[in-house]
Amino acid sequence: MAEVLITLGIIGIVAAMTIPGLMGKYKMKAFEVAFKKQYSVLQNALNYITAEYGIGACYIYYTGTQMSYEYRTDECLLLEKYLIESLNLKEYDGDDLKTKYADQETVYAQGGESVNRYCNYSHIVRNANVYRTNDGTILMFDLKGDVLQIILDVNAEGGPNKWGYDVFMLALSNHNKYTSMDNQIYLTDEFCSIIEKGGKYPRTILRNQKFNNEDEDFLW
Repeated sequence: MAEVLITLGIIGIVAAMTIPGLMGKYKMKAFEVAFKKQYSVLQNALNYITAEYGIGACYIYYTGTQMSYEYRTDECLLLEKYLIESLNLKEYDGDDLKTKYADQETVYAQGGESVNRYCNYSHIVRNANVYRTNDGTILMFDLKGDVLQIILDVNAEGGPNKWGYDVFMLALSNHNKYTSMDNQIYLTDEFCSIIEKGGKYPRTILRNQKFNNEDEDFLW
């Protein structure tokens, strides 16, 4: 009997040590799957708007040298309008989710990183318009300045509201290989994207889907 109890005790200890880790990996995988789905929906909407309405002048373009880029914002307001219509977005009327996202200094202090430390991530969050999709995903658009950003929160109020886990920052660009311009608008994390410790950049999650970047080339 004592041997059985000892064995059960050992099993319990092992389970207590391994189950939290497995649950954490399961949640991360679920966030990644949700991100891939929402990324695809959003990119398809951009493709449709570009083709149907000829909206193209809303992008950033990297010219090839560090901190050297150009941008167009002529049609950003129209682009946001058509995104709201095509995705059937509603203005978010819940609690202020923005206060739940860590500011950039906190992210850095806790071991996080970004692709470009010159970006004012906190400013982008503060100025973004917040919308909700029918399935509860949150989209934030900051298309008013020279850094044209979309924030995607795949878990909304469910948390953990952490950059690189369930919240991702993407920019709009008119090229997808960093070398040639295109007539399409692409979602990329090339210009401004931030992750908390242990999180993943969009490019890492999408590596085998949309593009395969040399990550270190764009860690400014």
